[in-house]
Amino acid sequence: MDVSPAFREAAEDYYTLLNKQYPEKASIALVGDRYRLSKDERMILFRGITSKDRALSRKAKLLPLPKLPELHVDGYNALFTLLNYRIGKLLFIGNDGYLRDAGGTHGRLTHTEMFLELAEDFFDHLVRIGFRKVQVYLDSPVSHSAFHAVEIRNILLQRGLEGDCTLGNSADYLLKRSSPPCIASSDTAIIDALPGPFFDAARSYLEKRYRPKFLDLSEWFK
Repeated sequence: MDVSPAFREAAEDYYTLLNKQYPEKASIALVGDRYRLSKDERMILFRGITSKDRALSRKAKLLPLPKLPELHVDGYNALFTLLNYRIGKLLFIGNDGYLRDAGGTHGRLTHTEMFLELAEDFFDHLVRIGFRKVQVYLDSPVSHSAFHAVEIRNILLQRGLEGDCTLGNSADYLLKRSSPPCIASSDTAIIDALPGPFFDAARSYLEKRYRPKFLDLSEWFK
């Protein structure tokens, strides 16, 4: 999907409103109606643009490639990003520097075979770039999460990775409790709550595997 010609101007107006502390939803409605943005374009504003101070805070926690052997992964956050890329949904880099998608699965999962194929390739990538222990957290309300946890444990074992796959009602809660040394997630609730460091593992994998050209909002607002 390509954004409309008016999208950049809309994004600049939205960014200005956030920096003046206007509420997000009201600002999206105002700007979206003014520039006749599509549903996906409004979602890019909501998920991809934050205030200057918050963007700088999140960027400061993001490391290109942490020199650490251990990674704690927000499992569905990373793997659904990969799946959405493969099925053709729009992905973009927010003005805080993290890769996100414009559409979510909302707890539903299709393309099971592709999901597991991507999981195998993703963990292979983590091994290749130097991680030796990978702890994965999955949200149990997502359909087939118990099956996914078993499959991911097998993948970790087959690749000689230490770690486990833990199910919980909220992966956010589990990550916040565990105080991990390095986290793979683009979830703003986790990024804002924890000191990091963070590693954008989904972006690292996609850029290595497919060399895509993402819409990069961090280049618009520096």
